[in-house]
Amino acid sequence: MAKLKKEIRQRSAWIASMLGCLAFLLMAVKVYDVPVSTMTANLMFMLGGLMLIIGAAAMLGWMIAYLRKRFR
Repeated sequence: MAKLKKEIRQRSAWIASMLGCLAFLLMAVKVYDVPVSTMTANLMFMLGGLMLIIGAAAMLGWMIAYLRKRFR
């Protein structure tokens, strides 16, 4: 029962943080006149960079595992 309450509390905190982010983004669009297209472009650049970093880390991990297996 205690574990269930902890999970519900964590989920509630996650939902509250996502709503806070949404409110911040809506405020940026409405109050500061930030175009949605600019925010979308920035999101795509960030996701592209993240994919590049994750891909490079995966390739490096594969290469290290391959070299370790090869020299055994």
